Amino acid sequence: MFTMRQKIFIISGIVVAVILIVVLSLIYIKPKNNNTTNTTSTTVIIDENIIDSNNPNIILNPINNQNNQIISKPDGTPEELFVKQMARIFVERFFTYSNQNKNINIEELKDSVTASMLTWMNSQAPEASVQYSGVTTHVISSSLSDFNKNIGTAKVTIDAEQLISKDVNGIFEQIKEQKKFEIDFQLVGVDWKVSGVWDRT
Repeated sequence: MFTMRQKIFIISGIVVAVILIVVLSLIYIKPKNNNTTNTTSTTVIIDENIIDSNNPNIILNPINNQNNQIISKPDGTPEELFVKQMARIFVERFFTYSNQNKNINIEELKDSVTASMLTWMNSQAPEASVQYSGVTTHVISSSLSDFNKNIGTAKVTIDAEQLISKDVNGIFEQIKEQKKFEIDFQLVGVDWKVSGVWDRT
């Protein structure tokens, strides 16, 4: 009936048709299944935040902000924000210490303070003792009360909470206190450095 050439042509045509059907079914059926069943797909979003054109200090984030909360941009220039952040770090680090930590709180801050400030800080170091005493400081809020780059001075007010711990004859005691500090800054070259700290409690 069919010659060998015709049989090969028919068989190869059937094989090609089957392959085309499989490929086309994968292309058209698979995306539909992904849309209906795959709810855990990862989406990369470059910028989720939307700036409100009426008020550029308001940031709206419709994806991560399910409760329609308004996220405000921090006030101030990048340099002012840097000084505020530096004040927070200074207060939490300098006023978190113990009489058994070998004054590491001062050592870690020596590059961020003026020479006269470092001398004062070293004079405040507690003496080492077998009976433990220490303070842990947590900053609650900070505000920039003065910033003048022309004369190179700045001042930040910090509200903080201190947990004072001590070992009294084998009994461990803890007391919480609210504190208010003022941190003075001086522009040394191009670097802002802490030049004074005042307890205004």
